[in-house]
Amino acid sequence: MSAFVRPDVRLLGSGAAILLALLLFASPSHAAHLAPDGSSPPDKYWILLSERPDRPAEKPTWTAPVSSAYLSCLRAIGVRPVVHSRWLHAVSAYLSPDQRSAVAALSFVQEIRPVASGRSQVSAISPRPPRRALFPPRPDTLQLGASRGPLSRMNAIAPMERGLDGHGVTIGFLDAHFRGLRHAAFASLRRDDRMLALRNFTEGAQGGNHGSAVASVTVGSAPGTLLGPAHGAEVLGATTEYTPSETNAEEDYFVAGLEWLHRRGAQVVNVSIGYNTFDEGEHSYTPDDLDGDTGITTRAVDRAAQLGMTVVVSAGNSGCATPDSCWYYVNTPADADSAITVGAISPDSSLASFSSRGPTADGRIKPDVVVQGEQVTAAWNDAGFAQVGGTSFASPQVTAIVAQMLQLDPTLSPIAVRHFLRQTASQAHHPDNRKGWGIVNADAALRAVERHARATPPPALTINAPYPNPASDHLTIPVRAPATASSVRVTLQRPTGQTAVDQTIPVRPGPNWITLDLTGTSPGLYLYRVQGPQNIKSGTVALPSSR
Repeated sequence: MSAFVRPDVRLLGSGAAILLALLLFASPSHAAHLAPDGSSPPDKYWILLSERPDRPAEKPTWTAPVSSAYLSCLRAIGVRPVVHSRWLHAVSAYLSPDQRSAVAALSFVQEIRPVASGRSQVSAISPRPPRRALFPPRPDTLQLGASRGPLSRMNAIAPMERGLDGHGVTIGFLDAHFRGLRHAAFASLRRDDRMLALRNFTEGAQGGNHGSAVASVTVGSAPGTLLGPAHGAEVLGATTEYTPSETNAEEDYFVAGLEWLHRRGAQVVNVSIGYNTFDEGEHSYTPDDLDGDTGITTRAVDRAAQLGMTVVVSAGNSGCATPDSCWYYVNTPADADSAITVGAISPDSSLASFSSRGPTADGRIKPDVVVQGEQVTAAWNDAGFAQVGGTSFASPQVTAIVAQMLQLDPTLSPIAVRHFLRQTASQAHHPDNRKGWGIVNADAALRAVERHARATPPPALTINAPYPNPASDHLTIPVRAPATASSVRVTLQRPTGQTAVDQTIPVRPGPNWITLDLTGTSPGLYLYRVQGPQNIKSGTVALPSSR
């Protein structure tokens, strides 16, 4: 069964709350892969290949294409690969019994394993009415609305008030349908061209709200109702979960989607899907398989971390909500050695009954951390809002905090990110298999990252492009300063040479956000220039008359 859930929903809005029970979708089946003689379709398998030939063993080859020589041999015996995984050096394909025997006989084939698919499940979603600052203070205040409760519970409001919003960080989502992120909560994302790409890896169209609802918890912005802690980040979305039917493809899609997100530059990925028990006749996982090495998606997550991409995974909704529905343990890929696995708590900070738990088969504690996973406000359909539940909506909150951490220090490794989250959580000194290292303390984690970034500044000045552009009443310039830099000079000029700003501004080692007050500055096109002891950055910025 999957960590992705089709929720019961209580819509936020006027009038009484409306309880929608199970959301039922039309169920068009995928195209059948029939054998040439019209017999029952062959089964689907992963074909795991030996290391690529003719490549030095000491050089990493994880991102190189699958060996063309091996592909030629497979095609020669009638195998038609569906998904090519560079990271796993593997392909998936439909194999008849005879083909499977022929493939197994090839010397470069390490393993053949069935492709497993997950059963999507429904979770409860309920609609209800609605020190010196790192960033200089701004006149506007946060309008958190119904999102205030969960944000307060993980101490995430203070960093947002300091201006941390994930700007400059690219977040990837692996999920179901994203509905084009058309909801008004994503309006600023589209306006600022921060919605980089959405791609569907599944076979066929589907509806639903899960992908867009999950993303809204991280990056949504609807003043007075919802504000995601990483509402300033850039977004990539990969649809890898196909909800109308259950086939042997979801893990294929997952691997392909995760590799695509890496190629497109995602720095942190949220995974609110997972797998354990499958349809009758399919290959299922047992608790003994939750060893961090068995699941295909688990192995892909570990490879992503080795390549520097932080992956945050929902623990799963298979705890013990009712005695007859206890799987208890976390899903795959939540068992991955390098994943940040997130469980759910209730508004009173007790463990949510549905939240999956550890340990893994090899004795590791899971989850890593927990946050509120009930009564979480999310965008719903194309215009409404709902209060949602499930670990699917706990992990995107942590993903947002990770984006803020990477905004402070983009050099952090996935393991370092997890370390800061664990060591500042509520039970860091006595972790267990219910809440892991405890409830996330976002402010403490981010202050720890800031201290680390200042203690390990870059060797040279780094200046990123100012934002927003077009500007409003302020303009922010991200600067990462070496220990040798004490100030930078910032100028803002009209093309005619008229100077609007000429300031020498002190900086500290590590991250700095220089904010210029443009109140009263005439509209038009300006040339900006930021100069440090070893670096200069220049460009243009527009000040619209409507700001």
